[in-house]
Amino acid sequence: MMIDSHCHLNDLRFGSQQQQLIDHAIAAGVTAIVVPAADPADWPLLGQLSDRFDTLHTAFGIHPWYCADANQTTLGRLRQMIEQHPAVAIGECGLDFDRRRLQQAPAEQQQHIFQQQIDLARERQLPLIIHSHKSLDQVTRMLRRANASRGVVHRFSGSLQQAQRLIDLGFYIGVAAAITYPAQQRLRDTLVQLPVERLLLESDAPDLPPASRRGQLNRPEYLPEILASLAGLLQVPAAVLAEQTTRNSTALFGL
Repeated sequence: MMIDSHCHLNDLRFGSQQQQLIDHAIAAGVTAIVVPAADPADWPLLGQLSDRFDTLHTAFGIHPWYCADANQTTLGRLRQMIEQHPAVAIGECGLDFDRRRLQQAPAEQQQHIFQQQIDLARERQLPLIIHSHKSLDQVTRMLRRANASRGVVHRFSGSLQQAQRLIDLGFYIGVAAAITYPAQQRLRDTLVQLPVERLLLESDAPDLPPASRRGQLNRPEYLPEILASLAGLLQVPAAVLAEQTTRNSTALFGL
């Protein structure tokens, strides 16, 4: 049994294949999939998917890529979605300071929208699903100031020290297919030193397929390849690691 803690099953690249993707994932041992929002335009479809498929557990939030047009009206809509549909988290939210990205919202706008979602998560007693790119120290400072203590930094790519600060706050570390690539040795060395009780498995499909699937769309059914790679790094049986990471996701998201 495995839980995919981060999968964009509503992505347009998947078209209307959700039933097939879920069936294949279940056959591979993935018993639950957490599907976070990115663009507020995703929210209605996510609500429909959560109502349709028991395997899916949705989160609603505003990704930093979509902060430029977000305002109080958007945040009001976010509250409505949480009231209308069961949500296991607020997210995907956070900060992204990659200057190469066109139409990136200013840092101040991203921080404002992220702070509002941190506050909403605390109010609703929900965990956060956090995107952090070139911003991990800033994200950690905001979480510490807000006394936030529940959530996951998905697709973690930082240092051992940064991971430890997040764990000390009470956060989990999302492990994606990057660890299947030999070039990611620094990340692999970091993960080996972290407590397994704070690790979550994630596909982040349809992006970042495992190394053996390079060039393909990623799918949640490939999660066992991430499990196998992490189990090899940690030198623990895959079944034991699957049980522990499933326990971790269940505890965080209340599945």
